[in-house]
Amino acid sequence: MLEAFLILSCLIYALEYSALYVGLRRSHRIPRRAPDVPPRITIMVAARNEERNIERCVKMLLEQQYPPELTEIIIVDDESEDATARHLARLAAAHPGRLTVLRTHTEESQARGKARAIAQGMDRASGEIILLTDADCAPPVTWARGVVEHFLPGVDVVGGFTVIEGHDLFSVTQQLDWIHLQTLGSSALALGFPVGVIGNNLAFRRAAYEAVGGYRSVAFSVTEDFALFRAMTGNGHGAIFPCSRDTRMFSLPCESLTQVLRQKQRWSRGGMENTVPGYTIFIVAFLGLMAFTLAPFVSTTAWIIVWAIKFGFDLMMMFPNMRRLGLGRQLRYFLLFEFYFVAQALVTPIFLMNKTVVWKGRAYRS
Repeated sequence: MLEAFLILSCLIYALEYSALYVGLRRSHRIPRRAPDVPPRITIMVAARNEERNIERCVKMLLEQQYPPELTEIIIVDDESEDATARHLARLAAAHPGRLTVLRTHTEESQARGKARAIAQGMDRASGEIILLTDADCAPPVTWARGVVEHFLPGVDVVGGFTVIEGHDLFSVTQQLDWIHLQTLGSSALALGFPVGVIGNNLAFRRAAYEAVGGYRSVAFSVTEDFALFRAMTGNGHGAIFPCSRDTRMFSLPCESLTQVLRQKQRWSRGGMENTVPGYTIFIVAFLGLMAFTLAPFVSTTAWIIVWAIKFGFDLMMMFPNMRRLGLGRQLRYFLLFEFYFVAQALVTPIFLMNKTVVWKGRAYRS
């Protein structure tokens, strides 16, 4: 009976991924068009203790292939305790009129942490379209232009893929992990189910942000980007999550397994605020995980069937987007990723028992 249950669990996994594959194909056909009159945009970054990364990020933002006179760049220093503020002051002085630097201040609202920084940055923003990224990220020069091309009528929110940098095994496994999760979110959204988005590559119309009251009205979440995304899509604003090379974002990897697990804890705590479709995807994924883990201890038949189904359907989902992002060569690490994914997924629930999330040197009770 256990063998039958494991095989059935994996067949349900295969059925769900088959449906998501339909969404994957739809996401590859999302239309885009350069606007006849380019809109004014605001690129915004909330930076906290990013002295090592902020200069690279700002350099790439200044090099965007979008009309400079229509591009506003706002960096919000979120109470950094290192040399971030000093670096930002120097960069602002070197690029007068192109770079606005703010520092967060205390206020009476439910916006906290990064959400508060973005909310205060939005008070100064003048763009019709807002593009968010993080200080440890570096976009290609085509990023802003490509993102804006996706804002066709009826589209108010545009998510984009983020690629983890690095060539060592630890970085590459994180890279494939992110591609897997983003592919599920992109495919589900193409089917009409907003279950996830990445906040370091997120854009929206200012009107959509104001329609939900912004971060000061959105309930606090340790995944503030997803909370805002849910508020906007729940308010009827159209959203897409395309996968394209010119709008991909590059981000630095976590430096240790502890950082990865804390990141997973934060994402999982935020994921507990998900929708029914989101919970469904997670539950089925958990069934697949359990089947994958237990099958070798049940029988050789179950082992072969379960692992073949999981490997095959994961590869079916991931490889098309890996190729679109220019990561086709990383396929050689696929089997390593599968075991890495199972290992960290088994450990993450232990971290979930702790309701205190520590991120960027701050502790949040979720």
